[in-house]
Amino acid sequence: MTLQDDIMKTAEIIGKSNRVVIFTGAGISTESEIPDFRSPGGLWSKYDPDVYANYFLFLKNPSPFWTMHHEVVDMLLIAKPNPAHYSIFELEKMGKLKAIITQNVDMLHQRAGSGTVNDVPIYELHGAFGELYCLKCNKKYNHDEIKDLLTEKEKIVPYCECGGVIKPTTILFGEQLPSKILSGAINACNNCDCFLMIGSSLLVTPANQMPYFAKKKGAKIIFINKEDTFMNNIADFFLKGKVGEILPKIISYLK
Repeated sequence: MTLQDDIMKTAEIIGKSNRVVIFTGAGISTESEIPDFRSPGGLWSKYDPDVYANYFLFLKNPSPFWTMHHEVVDMLLIAKPNPAHYSIFELEKMGKLKAIITQNVDMLHQRAGSGTVNDVPIYELHGAFGELYCLKCNKKYNHDEIKDLLTEKEKIVPYCECGGVIKPTTILFGEQLPSKILSGAINACNNCDCFLMIGSSLLVTPANQMPYFAKKKGAKIIFINKEDTFMNNIADFFLKGKVGEILPKIISYLK
């Protein structure tokens, strides 16, 4: 079958589904000009993750992480949702989407409107750059509030009024995924009738177990990605190409 045939068949499956779960990875955000951290020239080629993104080192000295984080935030703030993000929101407005599970920390789903209709949850498995908290008193902060704590030019690490170090909810290496978010994502997979993976290599655990949970419960599995994954064998359909081009075409057949 051709890609066009797969697009039409995928639209037919989604059209017959009532409990769609979307799972997104870095591939949806690279089309918003956010580089994949693991790719050549990505963030990890400049900042060694064992040093700059290590949870236990952060607890000892948060300065390296925050040096990297400030650069990442500058990049994320100018990024904009792309057609794939807006297509996911269209599914939400149709009443078919029951949950979004994402490995991304860029919050582009929210900026595209997702989560504003029918209380569709967004399970951010690896946290979010704009949601922060104090490690000492657990006070919550947003990104704008952090800027006020960094008014001194030489100040790199933001501190809470209680004296505790502030950390984004972004999950660092060695840090456990939030159990509530993980269990919510698994529950969504166990109760979906269509699982749509968009832009993930499916190499990172435990996130890459989500398609298996959905498959075991009988859901249709659809992958959209620029590259093959080692899990292609469990997908009912694998659509190879740019997600920002393929997903809007699928949605167009549903309207």
